Amino acid sequence: MNAWHQTTPSRSYCTDLSHHNGLRFVGEHSLSVADNGAIGKNGRAGFTLLEILVAIIILSMVLTTVYGAYTGTFHIIEQTKYSDDVYGMARTALTRMTEDLASLCPYGGIYSFVAKSAESGKRDFTDLTFLSSAHLDFKDQRVSGTASISYTVTEGSDNTGAVLTRTDVLYRGDDESDPDAAGGFILCKYLHSLTYTFYNDMGESFETWDSNSDTHKNRAPAVISISLNFVNPDDSEDPFAFMTKVYLPMAGASNAAATE
Repeated sequence: MNAWHQTTPSRSYCTDLSHHNGLRFVGEHSLSVADNGAIGKNGRAGFTLLEILVAIIILSMVLTTVYGAYTGTFHIIEQTKYSDDVYGMARTALTRMTEDLASLCPYGGIYSFVAKSAESGKRDFTDLTFLSSAHLDFKDQRVSGTASISYTVTEGSDNTGAVLTRTDVLYRGDDESDPDAAGGFILCKYLHSLTYTFYNDMGESFETWDSNSDTHKNRAPAVISISLNFVNPDDSEDPFAFMTKVYLPMAGASNAAATE
């Protein structure tokens, strides 16, 4: 009977905690006392403060990169949209001005063409008034005749630029005008500058022109150069520039005949 009385390790021995040479035994696995800090109250491992800080830094770097790409994409979209708007307005404005000037006509055999400097805010612009057969009546398109067309510039803020307005009034001689006409229509905005250069039939250039003066008495330019610049939000020193020239052969021929 004593031979069969050999004691064997009990199951409870395997699950009890015991200390041996600075180690703790949990079942058949051992953990050092130093690693005990990663054990939570429920016996599960957690994150250390250093690990949390590293994770926060990595997350911040990722978010910064994503935000930079996000804002950069929207900036490119805004730039593209603004460029499209500028090119569209430049095309519309120059086309309209070319048609109006190409339809320049005299009234009673006399040309009326005045281009004079006008102060508008911080910058100087040139206001242009002339007689043309390119009358536009948005109320009644059947109405036609000689019109007094004016291009005036109104200064806006430094960021938005100036506004170019077109006024079209039926001309009835002398100071008479259409009583129903008032104000004008905005041709384009975001203007940085608008300059004209006028050439007579001899090729001489002028910055202003007045058909009522002795120099250009009852005459109109033979060639008009138009330089249209728009505000560039990203670089104020490099505006969007557009340029065209309008040739007025009839006006030049009339000027030459008047000179002879």
